[in-house]
Amino acid sequence: MIRTPYRTVSPSPRLIAFALAGTCLIASGCYVQALNPLYTDTVAHFDPELVGTWITEEDEDFLFTFVDSTRGTYTLLCEESRSSARFEAVLVELDNVTFLDIYPEEPDNENSFYMDHLLRVHNILRIERDVDTLWVSDFDAEWLETMVDARKTSIAHVPLDGAVLLTAPTADLQAFVRKYAKTPEAFSEPVRLRRTM
Repeated sequence: MIRTPYRTVSPSPRLIAFALAGTCLIASGCYVQALNPLYTDTVAHFDPELVGTWITEEDEDFLFTFVDSTRGTYTLLCEESRSSARFEAVLVELDNVTFLDIYPEEPDNENSFYMDHLLRVHNILRIERDVDTLWVSDFDAEWLETMVDARKTSIAHVPLDGAVLLTAPTADLQAFVRKYAKTPEAFSEPVRLRRTM
């Protein structure tokens, strides 16, 4: 059974700003991220064919391994230039479109002061799979800011320097994702990965 959130997270805007700024500095690019998960038990999905190792075709420095966690979810291992990270990953089916909600595992750090200042966030990726090929794209932060500025969409969020942190509860996230799931300009150009094993 998938763990569903017991409450909606609502940290202060100042904490959000520091967390997102730190995330953008260490990431290769900024993403539309969310404080709350996209999934609930009713939309969570498990595809055993996703289990395995995938490599990006354009930049073979990135290696992604999906491991069956036996809880109906995955452990996602990301390796980049001999550095690795672990994520919890849940497939989500919304109106016949598949998404992956990834959430970094808590780092192994005994410094309580550091841990008190660390805010983990969800990243929502749209995925398509065809046998041994996987296409992955994320929401485009610039597109979302343009839509919000033009008052064409509204969702609780904090805009920060080209990046967006969604603060909406899960039900609102699902409604937003459903609305734009098939809007090509809402997403980045898909990255193509191929199965290696």
